[in-house]
Amino acid sequence: MEIAADSLRRFATATRKRRTLLFVVAIASATVIAVGVAITLDNRTGGDYITNKVDRGSVDVMVSATGTLQPVKTVEVGSQASGTVSWLGADFKSQVKRGQIIAKLDPAMFQAQVENQQAALANASAAVKAAETDINDQDSNLIATKANQDAADVARDDAMDLLRRDQDLRDVVAGRDIEAAKAAADAAEARDQQAAAQVSQAQAALAGAKAKLDEFKAAVAQAQAELDQAKVNLDHTIITSPIDGVVVSRNVDVGQTVAASLQAPILFVIANDLSNMQVLASVDEADVSQIHEGVTANFTVDAYPGETFSGRISQIRLNAQEQQNVVTYSAVIDVSNPDQKLMPGMTANIAVLAAHAEDVLTVPNAALRFKPDQPDQIIASAGHPQADTQGQSSGQASAEGRGASVDDGQRLQDRTLWVLNANKKLEPRSVTAGITNGRVTAITGGDLNQGDAVVLGQI
Repeated sequence: MEIAADSLRRFATATRKRRTLLFVVAIASATVIAVGVAITLDNRTGGDYITNKVDRGSVDVMVSATGTLQPVKTVEVGSQASGTVSWLGADFKSQVKRGQIIAKLDPAMFQAQVENQQAALANASAAVKAAETDINDQDSNLIATKANQDAADVARDDAMDLLRRDQDLRDVVAGRDIEAAKAAADAAEARDQQAAAQVSQAQAALAGAKAKLDEFKAAVAQAQAELDQAKVNLDHTIITSPIDGVVVSRNVDVGQTVAASLQAPILFVIANDLSNMQVLASVDEADVSQIHEGVTANFTVDAYPGETFSGRISQIRLNAQEQQNVVTYSAVIDVSNPDQKLMPGMTANIAVLAAHAEDVLTVPNAALRFKPDQPDQIIASAGHPQADTQGQSSGQASAEGRGASVDDGQRLQDRTLWVLNANKKLEPRSVTAGITNGRVTAITGGDLNQGDAVVLGQI
């Protein structure tokens, strides 16, 4: 019983709360309706028309865009060598100088390669020296064989002279002596030919020794090149900063292995100078024709609500980007950041003044779209018969959505506005419409005066 009573009390309390809430909602709804009726009645003049007084002021056309803050110059520092990170000399937000060592890889493997190539170079150099010694030996041998050939030439000539003398004195000299002289001459000729062959052999050996010397010298050059490459690889284990700047990103830790087989892994991202930054803005293709290089652009960031920053458009890039059937162009905005409040990666909400009209008559855009549907209340005006009301506002506000002009491509265009006169009758007024900011349009000429009651709509 006590549980049931407690449940009943809770139900009664909840019922009272719901009734109170419904009463409050009803009062609020009635208040809103009353305010709306009061506003409508306040704007209704002439019975069934909503009007607005023509005012004078200025009209600003703004182009809106979003972008991302980034340093003017950033460098991605990578590693051309693969290995294990053994030391780090920079961290996030570290100020670095050009040439400063910011990381090291374990050099053991690369040092071993250097030593191996040094040994190969030493072997090649020793082979060159051995080849040079062999050339000297072959050169000496050639000199000796040439001397032997010269001696053989002299001996052959002597034997031939003796043979000819004996043959001339064959009547005096015995036949046996002549045969002996001929045999001696033939032997001398054979020895001379042998000496010539030895000279040729010595020359061939010398040429072979010289060829080997050239081969060993090429091996020395190759070993030197491989040693230089090994030293370069060893130098790549020391990572230095290519510019003066601040470290924006660090992607490795001590003990981590980096592999540079296909592409250089990014170890650090260094920004050159954060006191000067730029915003890379994405501008809609419908608005890109309204902005120009050198124009001032204002923007805000979520980190500093209520604070406006300014920059200047330095470049409008031609490469279009399409995402989800939306085409945009990139505009570069140079920004001064002396106190470095702005940080890379912040989202900027950008507004660029595309057009400005000063001290002009202004009317709400709804007045350009209005056309009456009660011809009996229209007073025809010169050059504006009642038939002009049919389709008079077709296409008049094609560009209002983006706040460019009343009709894109025709900044100044003839329009017809409807004014409610003192007799509560509609009068057509021919005007020249200028730029619009999406809410009001500048009237640059025509039959319209400040204070006229232009018609916005019909109830």
